[in-house]
Amino acid sequence: MKDLFPGHFKESEKSLKNVWNSSLFVFDANILLNLYRYSDTTRNEFLRILNKIKGKAWLPHRAAEEYLNNRLSVIDQQEKSYDDTKNSIDSLRRDLENARQHPFVSKEVMEKANSIFEELIHELEKSKLVHTTRISNDEIKDSIASIFEVSVGLPYEKERLDKLIIEGEDRYKQKVPPGFKDGSKSGDSDVFSEKCRKYGDLIVWTQVIDKAIEIKKGVVFVTDDKKEDWWEKFKGKTIGPRPELVKEFKDRANQTFHMYQADRFLELARENLGEQVSEEIVEEIREVRRLDKLAYRRMKEIELYTQRKMQLMQSTKELEKVRHQVSKYEKEMYILQEQRHILEREKSRLKEHRNNIYIENGDSHIDENQLTEHYYMITKKCEEIEHRVNNSQVKYQDLRQHMVELEQDIGDNMKFIEQINLANS
Repeated sequence: MKDLFPGHFKESEKSLKNVWNSSLFVFDANILLNLYRYSDTTRNEFLRILNKIKGKAWLPHRAAEEYLNNRLSVIDQQEKSYDDTKNSIDSLRRDLENARQHPFVSKEVMEKANSIFEELIHELEKSKLVHTTRISNDEIKDSIASIFEVSVGLPYEKERLDKLIIEGEDRYKQKVPPGFKDGSKSGDSDVFSEKCRKYGDLIVWTQVIDKAIEIKKGVVFVTDDKKEDWWEKFKGKTIGPRPELVKEFKDRANQTFHMYQADRFLELARENLGEQVSEEIVEEIREVRRLDKLAYRRMKEIELYTQRKMQLMQSTKELEKVRHQVSKYEKEMYILQEQRHILEREKSRLKEHRNNIYIENGDSHIDENQLTEHYYMITKKCEEIEHRVNNSQVKYQDLRQHMVELEQDIGDNMKFIEQINLANS
């Protein structure tokens, strides 16, 4: 049973110990990017551990590429966090200096507070400058380059990537991990690198499997990706890697696969390498991941908020158009109904006139043919108008139904936007 469902069973303590001696340690791009978010102490400790396993550490080409492509964006994010903190301090100081409203602070205490505020802002500016300097002179990048100097995979050729994109389309439809959570990313661009972005996780995964096949070793994959297309989760708790990943890895590479987040990796390094890793460092890494998770959730909320606003605008515009069409059909049906009533009255008049001719002239056929022809023509017109009325009524009912759906959609989007605005306020 364990052979058929390896992802559902834990390995023995002895086997897990052997992992650190026999496996290849593979790192995702987010692990390297998070180094810019750590304090100096935590980052140096993490880099020290990486140096310790330098001979057994490896980067998939796609992970290295994503790290280098996103490095400046992460640096910019950190710079903005310093600016945001400075702005918060300035806002607090303005509130406290306003002597005309609460909260009131004495002059003596305000002088002490201003001294601390100035010290804080000075230190924040110094720290921000460190990040700014990294744009062109990045000691973190140099350290990473040194550790993985000869331990980066080769890129796939375009032909292989084309095949992976086609394979990825089917895998994502079937929700086969990893990467299907990125299915909403645009892959319709004519730019090839943007097409690959949607399938970045699958490319990394395939490169990891290929490496395991090449060197005939198991893999410990270290990633801070939190999506459910990598991790099995139950009631908010992360259980471990998706069982499908463990099985696919075993089926294709005939090797073991383990996956850890950064904090768990350091805890196991402490146990298996005899390294001194403080609990404070582990907790800081968890806090960074928690904040990153909140930022990711906030980003998704903003995306959904923007999407709902666009839907609201489109639905409102569409509703105005539909209402105009409904009004048009209402007028058209009114005119047709009036025409039909006129013709029906004319038919009744002709029928009565024909009956009178029979009574007055007996078997005379002087006006009968003309009356019959005229009666037949009016009947045809009545039928044509009836057909047009029926068609208009069908279209009118469809438009009315569409109008109700649009009004419901507009109401739902307005309610959602109001809730977000209320939450933000």
